[in-house]
Order: sequence, then structure tokens, then C-alpha cells
Amino acid sequence: MIGVELLAEKSLWQIYRQCVRWLKPSFFNIGATLAVFIVLACDCIFFPENAQKRITLIRSLGDLGLGMGTTVLGFLIAGFTIFATLSKPELFLRMHQTKYKETELSYLQVNFFTFVEVFVVYIFFVVICLAVKLFAGEGGLVISLIKYFEVHTIGGYTLVRAPWISTGFVMLGGLTFYVLLALKSFIFNTYHTVMTSVVWAFNPPQA
Repeated sequence: MIGVELLAEKSLWQIYRQCVRWLKPSFFNIGATLAVFIVLACDCIFFPENAQKRITLIRSLGDLGLGMGTTVLGFLIAGFTIFATLSKPELFLRMHQTKYKETELSYLQVNFFTFVEVFVVYIFFVVICLAVKLFAGEGGLVISLIKYFEVHTIGGYTLVRAPWISTGFVMLGGLTFYVLLALKSFIFNTYHTVMTSVVWAFNPPQA
């Protein structure tokens, strides 16, 4: 059956593994996010006295990310659905028949994988923000455990909350910045895919 390999992935996780395996990472996105991680880590190292205030920042980022992430994800899915529905099947067939350089994938798979990769990033981000909302709020499980182990020792050691707060702040802050860059990449991928369809429409296959 023609195109049966397009059905090889049976879950979103399998599709994402293919994205990681075949798609080239954006060195700008990785480098810029790493720089943000370093800046946030330096802030926590040199100003440890602000640890308590960072709890408020973490909760604010969780609220912001949950609202922003769900809204953007809805727009992304709607836009992708419209694009996939309105595109001509003949174009998809040509993209499937053309192999993308340096990979075992077709142009069709590469273009769709670039979209799905951003979807997975935003789903992960929303889940993390929801976890922050549920477990890191006042009276939440994480805060309750931290308060408990500040009083009770673990193997003879007393837990100190500041390093845990700083770690959560750095990770969530860096992740928030990364998903914004992923949105930038999604916009470019959409533009490039549309331009590709226009170019291929102007250059029909030779008989």
C-alpha cells in the first residue's frame, strides 16, 4: 500500500522521538535558552536572600504559562488543522514522493514533524505549569513536603528550601523562554511550508 510508512508511529511520543532523531535542532533557540538558564542561575547564586520572593515568581510563571500555553496551543492546532485541510492532496503526494536531504524522511514527514514538535513542547509546558498550579501553591503538596522536611531530618540532614526553590525558578523560567522561541520557529515553519507549496504549484512534475 502506497504511503503505509506514514502510519508507522502509533503515539505522539513515537512521533516526537522521530522529531528528535531526524530534525536538526535550532542552535539559536538552544543557545539563547542556555544563556537565560545561566543568567537565572547566577541570580539565584549571588542573591540567595531572595529565595522566598522567588516562590511568588514561580507561581506567577505557572499562572502565566498555563493561560498562555493553552491559548497558544489552541491557536496552533486550529491553524494546523486549517492548513492540512485546505492543502491539495496532490501537493502532499509530491512531498511524500520527494526525499528530504540527509534523512530517510520525505518532505511531507519533515514538514509535519516540525509542527508536531512544537505541539509536544507546548503540551509539556502546559502540564508543568498545571503541576506548579496544583502542587506549588500555598498549602500544595510540594510546599507541605518542604515544610515537613525542614523540621524532620532525612538521613541526619535537614532539608534547606532555598536550593529547591532556586532550581524550580531556573527550570521554569528557562522553559518559559524556550516555548516562546519555539513559537517563533513555528511561525517560520508555517511560512516556509506555505512558500514551498506555492513553489511546487508553479513547477508541476514533468510528464
